[in-house]
Amino acid sequence: MAGLLLGALVLGGCEDIYPEVVVVNRTGEKILLRNASFSGCLWQQVLAFGESSSPGRCLPGEDRVHFQKLDVGSYCQQQAEDGTIDGVCACSQGQCLPADSDPDLVNERPLWFNYQTVTSYRVGYGEFHLVEITCEDWEQDFSVPGPYGH
Repeated sequence: MAGLLLGALVLGGCEDIYPEVVVVNRTGEKILLRNASFSGCLWQQVLAFGESSSPGRCLPGEDRVHFQKLDVGSYCQQQAEDGTIDGVCACSQGQCLPADSDPDLVNERPLWFNYQTVTSYRVGYGEFHLVEITCEDWEQDFSVPGPYGH
């Protein structure tokens, strides 16, 4: 019985030696990130500019941070151009332009595009890593199904 208890304590303490990782959105004020993942960790949350994920215990090794990105500024501009927001229209030099988009082609739901960091991060047992995602260090992530952004 004592051996079983000792084994349970040892196995329960193993999680504490896994690397701890935090992801921070350092991209831009109009860019949201969600569903960041890294080496076995998944943060199912939306990170606004400057926000960070909760610490996650990840598997040791090397990986890139995978995430979905929404450029809120571009999305709102596209919605204004498509005329999908009541009272808001695309403007040029103070003159409102008519929305000439085909209503069947207008997508009012924002598309979150798949990206990953260019940099691979190596984490080891017992380490803590703060990973800051920046605009200079991302690329489209073709390792997962679309949609793919521009």
